[in-house]
Amino acid sequence: MRTIPTSPEGPFELDFPSPIESENGGLFISRGFGRHPDRVISSYEVIDVLRGKLRLSEEGRDFEVSAGEYLIMLPGVRHWGPEDYPPGLEFYWLHFRARGPIPGPAPTSARLELSRSGRIADPERLAELFRWFLDAQEQQELDQKLANMLCLAILHVLDHRPSRPADEERLPLTAREARRILARGFQSDISTCLIARELQCNPDYLGRIYKKSYGRSIMEDLHALRLKLAKRLLLDENRNVNEVARQCGFSDPAYFRRLFKRSTGLAPREFRRLYSHMHINTN
Repeated sequence: MRTIPTSPEGPFELDFPSPIESENGGLFISRGFGRHPDRVISSYEVIDVLRGKLRLSEEGRDFEVSAGEYLIMLPGVRHWGPEDYPPGLEFYWLHFRARGPIPGPAPTSARLELSRSGRIADPERLAELFRWFLDAQEQQELDQKLANMLCLAILHVLDHRPSRPADEERLPLTAREARRILARGFQSDISTCLIARELQCNPDYLGRIYKKSYGRSIMEDLHALRLKLAKRLLLDENRNVNEVARQCGFSDPAYFRRLFKRSTGLAPREFRRLYSHMHINTN
């Protein structure tokens, strides 16, 4: 890798090898018929399931991947779909090749340790990277350098090693139960008071212990869950913005629009125009 010059005289180059070579990607949306082809490919394929359940088989092994989970298919191994795609199934996919090892020892921080499948620790960050990749691909602005860097970032999100100790079990049970209720019912008319009533505790106490545990208030997490779903639903051009707002749990579409723009910097329709033209394949 070239060193960065110390004098501010014009542009400079950073030249470093990439351990992978990214190929193409897309967003698959099932209409309820057809199945994954029976094939052997020469590249890796990483799959991020957004909705529904994807079933794939390979020689000697079956996979069942639900929303919020990922799967990596290996090159040179025959795989196929054992059944037709279910209606409503959606997943991102991306093909890449691994290059030969770079001469010299690789620092531990430069290695990725990937399981074949598993839960995604940060689904929204992963979705943002896929949207960036697919938008650049559709706009014909995806050069090999950007494609490789985005693919590496996607794989980094899937690296199974935790960046910090898993200490969820050390948190108060009340806070953990509140988060579970929130994740289950965020699309409904839910509030701190309703969660506190279900947990039979004081709302003020619940709010304090939740924020102390997770660093965010219950309402902040509620809005984050709703907006994450909204970003996915807005990619479906058959849904109008008011319908998306209601489906995500917002009773006031105008408030949803303000909150969405404050969070993303884009109005819902601008977000849709930017990302809905990504490479989408259907059956």
